[in-house]
Amino acid sequence: MGKGARSRKERAQEQEQKVVQQQEQKGKRRLRKALCGLAAILVLVLLVFGLLYATGTLQRHMTAMTVGDSKISGQEYSYYYNMLRSNFLSSNESYLSSMGLTASTLDDASYTEDMTFGEYFRQQTDATIRVAYELYNEASENGYEISQEGQENYDANVQAVKDAAKESELSETKYLQTVTGVSITMEEYEEILWKDALGRDYYENTQAKEYTAEDLEAYYAENADQFDLADYRVFQVFFDAEDEASKTAAKEKADAFAAAVTDEQSFIDMAKEQAAEDQVEQYSEPDGTLTEGATLSTSGTVIDWVKDASRQEGDVEVLEISSNYSVVYFIGRYRDESESVDVRHILLSVEEGSDEEAKNEVKAQAEALLEEWKAGEATEDSFAQLAREHSSDSNASQGGLYTGINENTNFVDTFKNWCLDESRKAGDTGIVETEYGYHIMYFVGSGPTWESSAEAALTNEDYYAYLDEMDEKYPMKQNDKVIDMVI
Repeated sequence: MGKGARSRKERAQEQEQKVVQQQEQKGKRRLRKALCGLAAILVLVLLVFGLLYATGTLQRHMTAMTVGDSKISGQEYSYYYNMLRSNFLSSNESYLSSMGLTASTLDDASYTEDMTFGEYFRQQTDATIRVAYELYNEASENGYEISQEGQENYDANVQAVKDAAKESELSETKYLQTVTGVSITMEEYEEILWKDALGRDYYENTQAKEYTAEDLEAYYAENADQFDLADYRVFQVFFDAEDEASKTAAKEKADAFAAAVTDEQSFIDMAKEQAAEDQVEQYSEPDGTLTEGATLSTSGTVIDWVKDASRQEGDVEVLEISSNYSVVYFIGRYRDESESVDVRHILLSVEEGSDEEAKNEVKAQAEALLEEWKAGEATEDSFAQLAREHSSDSNASQGGLYTGINENTNFVDTFKNWCLDESRKAGDTGIVETEYGYHIMYFVGSGPTWESSAEAALTNEDYYAYLDEMDEKYPMKQNDKVIDMVI
């Protein structure tokens, strides 16, 4: 009995264990089914998210920035960012190449000690969008209707994209997406372009000022240091900064030199006689001590002394500068009356390393574009519009305008020589080749350098003062999470 009873008991326990195991297995199967279901849902969500992002649907509904009450979508922010970055790359290709930077490594590289290129592009994008929407908001609020010229410029820009798409044998939307790197439709592009065009036209026709000769004279009088030049001479006596005796001896020599100066020629003669061994070659020439046409808009020990309002011709002073005493002789200060010129240009870039065939192709495009302009209105405004549409230079948005070009301007020689040709007349055109490509040139005119510089400074001053008011009226807010997602 006992043995049979134990057997039944064991069988009952075994049966109970089987039931428990079956229940556990059923539970595991239910869990696996649930997990598989969740995984499928997650995959579906990711697929939908990817599809929405790839088609731009998600970005269209995310707000990256606000300017006043205007909302800027992630898609529009991405458009501005990509275009600004692309323009920078094309305009600075040679410089970036010399620095060993490529499109893929640029963003993390240092633009300044405190900023990467990526951070710089974002900063510029924020500023560009903010200005565009401030001006657009003002135009809308004041019921402004775009001028005929503004409308024509806008229409021409839209048509240029349509023509380029047709030439590329792509739909307009596909062409835009290829060029901008953003999922954007033609309608959305036109809306962005329209807001920018309306705002700029509003400012130019209702807020921008025209300055008279009296305005420029008054501005010059208040800001002469920005525009004046000066001539002076310097003789340097060096010393060992860690040797007090050396410093004392240098000071005595500099003081004696200054005391003996009677005029400019005596300064030249004594510099030649008292030159240290390593200065003989420099000071043996009459111009060895001469600094001519120094700008006074900067600051420094010598410049600050030179631009002092009390300075008179023949003044002499001994100034301590780092490891030398500089004896400075003041010759004169004057307004820059030399001629400078204003030009517009359209740059058609040639890629670095291109062969002659490729260069000739770009040259032919430049010639055809110039002929197209000549066959039309052939005005400065129509040339400026072509520059906005076709130039790859960074000033394309300003109609390719460069002002105040003179002998000291840091431009490529062939470009500068065309501009400064004495036979040049307003309205002259031509094509100039440089290392950057082919420039279609338009000569605007010439005038005193100080006047051109004053007008440019006054224009910028008034423009940014206006934008400061708009910053107060239309505060900007950024959604960093969305911005980080779309750039």
